[in-house]
Amino acid sequence: MEKIVIDKYVCVRCGQCVLTCPCRLYSRETPKDYPSVADGAAEICFSCNHCIAACPVGAVNVKGVGVKDCEQFPKELIPRFDHIATLVRMRRSIRRYDPKPLEERVIAQLMDVVRWAPSAKNGLPVKWIVVNGYEKVRELTLLIVDWMRRTKGMESLVAAWDGGADPVLRGAPCLIVGYTEESAIWPVVDTAVAIETLDLCAAAMRLGSCWAGIFIRAAQSEPAINHWLGLTDKQAVHGGLMIGYINDEVYQRIPHRPELDLRWIR
Repeated sequence: MEKIVIDKYVCVRCGQCVLTCPCRLYSRETPKDYPSVADGAAEICFSCNHCIAACPVGAVNVKGVGVKDCEQFPKELIPRFDHIATLVRMRRSIRRYDPKPLEERVIAQLMDVVRWAPSAKNGLPVKWIVVNGYEKVRELTLLIVDWMRRTKGMESLVAAWDGGADPVLRGAPCLIVGYTEESAIWPVVDTAVAIETLDLCAAAMRLGSCWAGIFIRAAQSEPAINHWLGLTDKQAVHGGLMIGYINDEVYQRIPHRPELDLRWIR
């Protein structure tokens, strides 16, 4: 049976598990007491593992996961605010890609990071499909164009396609698709957070990326596209990111943005 256990031979009674648990599964009456675990805690716990990450001595075990399963903070690699702010400001939506294939090891490195993207109740509902290779992406693009020809309001995009341009997936050599089961708690937001995590990581690797809005609309409307992706009727696409090496689209400076529409309530 899965359990949450505090090893009292190791615990130093710092109370970090009490402070960090979002479900309030730990408690103690005084700072001198060892924390106790609530009845039925394992059934309530959604395995965010904050208690394990916060415990300074590795005294907490949650459903078989303990300190040995968690990485230490590499404090020397934590970026400063100005580094992250610069990355966000410099990141651009890229629409001109080199057809050169994106190596699977590079994609795997990006996908590994997205495991830590936040999600509602740590549900981690987003599942992934990587359409890799220019020809495969082109095959999917043709299905989207077919949907566009039958969809009102897409006339200008169809005309651009017929004129030799690719306004759909922009000739990208890779498309990363995020989808969820219908049982997901907050699928649209969770997928958006995960896709943007990928987006920023791609920018940090000097790769080009762009949200695939037309693809998302098409996938949510056209069963043939979901069938091509291998999805069932109980699964839905909520995100798509074009990604690849940048061709000749080069930026020299950060573009202007208007000031925020910001109101303080004090």
